[in-house]
Amino acid sequence: MLSNILDQTKIDDSLEVICSSQAVTYWHELRSTYETILSQTTVAAGTRIGFLFSASSVGFAGIAALEKRSANVFLFDANVAADRLEQIADELDLKVCISAETLFSEGLNSADSTGDSAGGITILTSGTSGKPKAVHHDFSSLVRPVRQTDPGQRWLLAYPPHLYAGLQVTLQALTNYGTLVIPAAGSDPQSIAKVMSERSVEFASATPSYWRRLLMAVPPDDLASIPIQQITLGGEVVDQTILNQLRACFPNARIVHIYATSETGRCFSVSDGDAGFPLNLLDAPGNDGVSLRIVDDELQVKSANSMSGYDTKSEAPSDRVTDDGWFRTGDLVEVRGQRVYFSGRASDMINVGGNKVHPIEVERTLRMLDEVAEVRVYSQASSLAGELVACDVVATDKSLAPDLIRTRIMEHCNQALDRYQRPRIVRVLDKLDLSDAGKLKRR
Repeated sequence: MLSNILDQTKIDDSLEVICSSQAVTYWHELRSTYETILSQTTVAAGTRIGFLFSASSVGFAGIAALEKRSANVFLFDANVAADRLEQIADELDLKVCISAETLFSEGLNSADSTGDSAGGITILTSGTSGKPKAVHHDFSSLVRPVRQTDPGQRWLLAYPPHLYAGLQVTLQALTNYGTLVIPAAGSDPQSIAKVMSERSVEFASATPSYWRRLLMAVPPDDLASIPIQQITLGGEVVDQTILNQLRACFPNARIVHIYATSETGRCFSVSDGDAGFPLNLLDAPGNDGVSLRIVDDELQVKSANSMSGYDTKSEAPSDRVTDDGWFRTGDLVEVRGQRVYFSGRASDMINVGGNKVHPIEVERTLRMLDEVAEVRVYSQASSLAGELVACDVVATDKSLAPDLIRTRIMEHCNQALDRYQRPRIVRVLDKLDLSDAGKLKRR
């Protein structure tokens, strides 16, 4: 992984490796930080270490040094609450938890600890709709999906580095001697677009919700100033509306949507401009060692990029892997013609008096309205029907009266949706919350 790159002596030190709104770091600086951390870090192979992973040169040097020492590194958000960190560390029996900055300033000596697990990276899944799980990858499975490219590419890091998607962007950029452009934490869309333009971002990977927010908040002329060559979407269902909007805004960019999970790694990508994926991907294993099948409307995967397993000390779901070795993704799909479309998560399904409602389908319908910029559909308890469909929306024009927006939504849904699918509760909000991974918070 990163240690192999930083151990090399021939690196073009004129290349930027990390850019932020405040400073630029060059390769020789990153390597120097790595060597400092490595010289003062002694741990037994397989030692269970909680690492507070910051998106910084110190963070990337730290993860490389721990990889070099063959530690089993459990990744945490650098800003995790102290009580939450203590709770998880106790549950997972971590030997020590340390920040990148402390690792650099003080080092780590745990030579007396016997490693009781394989070295690698353990990712705590984003857990937008459930308790996070500890997903263990060896270093080879994490680097396998990385594509070899020309040096010097400039990537936006929109995902936190402690999550699978953030790790993949980091590895894609840094193992190819590229540059990571990192917006300041909590940046608003205008600030993100400004950094992308000023730092000449060419490649950007983010969730559909992240891209929608940029398109809604940033003037088209400002977005046009970004020299973007490739846009990648992942982490959520990618609908045709967002693909069309991105194509209109960035007509010269290659637009890709990717399917990956923390457990199975990168599975496939699609770049033909259409939502969903071609049916023929189900026919045979791909060149990446990934096989797909559909069972009871659920997408199941076998992948060469998969985790080595859930951590032995964590609460692992017992029903995610079938008897014949397929991983149950929990993602529901529908075949229409020669295309497979995602319907949403099985766990998000709304049961209205025995009728099943996919929130994604209702959201897709509401996004057809010009008045709706963002939407979240969810269940609301009902004493009569068990559950009802509810939705939160953000208006395209904030000056529109909420009652007018509700009326337009009800009129549209009366024509486009079955009675049980129609939202009974509509809230008009200023914004919708996103998770750390940039996904729409469902619960």
